[in-house]
Formats: sequence, C-alpha cells, structure tokens
Amino acid sequence: MADEFGIRDPLSWLLGSISDSEFFDRYHEKRALHCRHADTSRFAGLLNISRIDKILSHSDLKPASLTMARSKPPLQRADYTFKNGNIDRGAVIRHYQRGATIILNQLQLADERLARFCRALESVFSCQVQTNVYLTPPDNQGFKTHYDDHDVFVIQVSGEKRWRLYEKPVDNPYSGEGFKSDVHSPGELEKEFALRAGDCLYIPRGLMHDAAGHGDEPSLHITTGLIVKKWADLMLEAVSEVALRNPKFRRSLPPGFARPDFDTDSLEERFRELARDFAEQADFEEVLAYFRESFLRLRRPELGGALIDASSPISKNDVFVRRPFLQAKLRHNDSEAVIIGPGGDIHFEAAALAGLEKFLSGASFSMADFTGTEEEKQAESIRKLSAFGLIERA
Repeated sequence: MADEFGIRDPLSWLLGSISDSEFFDRYHEKRALHCRHADTSRFAGLLNISRIDKILSHSDLKPASLTMARSKPPLQRADYTFKNGNIDRGAVIRHYQRGATIILNQLQLADERLARFCRALESVFSCQVQTNVYLTPPDNQGFKTHYDDHDVFVIQVSGEKRWRLYEKPVDNPYSGEGFKSDVHSPGELEKEFALRAGDCLYIPRGLMHDAAGHGDEPSLHITTGLIVKKWADLMLEAVSEVALRNPKFRRSLPPGFARPDFDTDSLEERFRELARDFAEQADFEEVLAYFRESFLRLRRPELGGALIDASSPISKNDVFVRRPFLQAKLRHNDSEAVIIGPGGDIHFEAAALAGLEKFLSGASFSMADFTGTEEEKQAESIRKLSAFGLIERA
C-alpha cells in the first residue's frame, strides 16, 4: 500500500500534522480528534462509489456482509433480504433511494486495498483492524445517537456528514458492553462539525455520537475499527496460567457459600491468600509471549502474486524482501527454525537460520544468504516463504 498511496506511516496518513506521540499522549482512548485535510481526494484511492456499485451488482454477497440502517423510519433485516436470508439487491437500492444507509461489513476481507490498509494499521496498534463501509444518501441519517465498544477512525472518502459528539457514559467499555438506549444517556452536546471529503475523525470507545449526511452528494465513509486486547484479557490469561500450576486455584468454592449464614470472612481471607499467590506466581513474560504469538498467528497472510511466482524458477541472482507491514517472529533450537506469522507456524531446518534472520531484518536477500546447505534446499526455503505470503521479489 505504501507504493500505491504514498504512505510510509499509515497513522500519519490519517492524522496529518498530529504526531504519533501527541496522538497517543492526548487522544488515544481519551477524547475525539478531528483531523482536517485540505486534499479532498486524500482517501479516494481506498474506495469509491463506483466500486461499491460493482460489489452490489456483481459480488457474491454473503448475508452477513451487508446491512442497512435508517433512523426514521427504522428498517428490519427482512425489508431487504429474501426469506432464505440472502440479500435482495433490488430492495437494497430501493431503500437507499428512500434514505437508508448501505453498510458493507468487514469489507477488508474482500477488498485488497482495504486489507493492506488494515495490515498497515495492525503493525502500529498490535490489534485486529477491520473496516465497515457506510454509504448514506444526501441529507439522511443511518443511526441514532450511540457509542461503540471499540475505538474507530472515521475516514471520509467523499461527500460530507454532520457529526455531533456528546459525553462518555462508559469509560472504555469492555468488548460486548454495548450501547443500550434505555440505560445510556448522551449527556451534553460537546462538539458539532462537518466531516468533509479527505478528513479523518478518531472516536474513542464509549463516546456518544451521531452523524447525518449533509449536502447534495452521497456520503461515503470508512469506519476503521480497532479490536484491541485489554489489560483484563491479559490478567485473565495470567490467572489461567497460574491455575495450571497451582491446584489451590482449581479447588471448588466452599459448600454452602451462597447461604446467608455462611462465614464470608473466612471466604474473603481465602480470596486474599489466592490474590497474594497470584501476585507472586504470575509469569508476565510467559503470558505476554502467548499474546504476542497469538496475535501474529491470527493475521491474514497476503498471498497476492504468490501463485504466479510459484511457476517461476528461483536462481542465484533472484533477490527477495519481506512483504510490507508483515509481522512475524523467529524461534529456533538445534533441530529446527520456526517462523511464527500470519496463518500459523512455518517450520524449517536449522540450517536455514541465517537466511531467515536476514529475511526478518527487512534487508533484501537471496539464496546465498541461506548458508550451510545445498542450493536446492536454499531455493526450497525461499519457495516456502513465498507460498505463505511472507516475501516478494525485490
């Protein structure tokens, strides 16, 4: 994506003059940030309405890939689907004509450019990044006031929307701790502004907001969601790891603990004892390594060009380089070397270690860097890296 859009730092592309350090210090998980950019075509390379038209007319739309929303009158899913659950494309266009917003869910799973953009941001945030695309007719509103349970970057591709930001009824809600209209009040209106083509808006989770199309053009924006791991997730995993080693954590709660006459003082004493054991026995490095490696394995590999390259021979003069924004880790022992990366673990003979270290360094490499083994095995190591989408020809 860096070559296609001139982006070397995806966060700077979104934020403009706001530095990464200023963003993380002042705004991340704290307050909204509206980044105005003079170039109205800044994000046009990611997506456009013509591309959405082709998706609606020609793509295999799975039922979960498209939803619609309208604040008044509200839509039901049955209004734009057949009885078997499949998308009724004609009904989608008809409701769009009548003011409904078209939502393409997780379009990065089907669109190469959005997928690369997500991979770039994942390298910054170390979290899953997803995109939902919203196409709203002029002067219409899809959703009522609400908050999201994950942070988002709203990328205004074309058209314009009027945004209103309110208060935070829940500070950094947990995943699944969703907005409930009968519980959460928006509070006082704090900001109101137009998000124009080329602008970006960061909204931390829990911040109440609403938006409506404005002007004569349809509004097209991409909501880029950050699906993060919380400290609570890390602590829960640490407790599980301690419980595997300490049988006291696996014992049942005392019989009758729910009775009103049960001695809760003794129960609390036991609880405090286990808390002290946890503090002493929790292995931070072990749990952090597990989270890191799980994150790497769950990334989607970028396989574009790998099938074509599979038909090309590999010679001593061919030069390769790791793919942009690839995240991977190397483990090795006397018998083998393992690359932990998108899609899982890839195993190599220990003799491939030097070449794998060169590959992970980001420097260009060739067969000759896989020292200590014959040429056919050198070429085979490169073929394996290519097959799993880790490298490309320089």
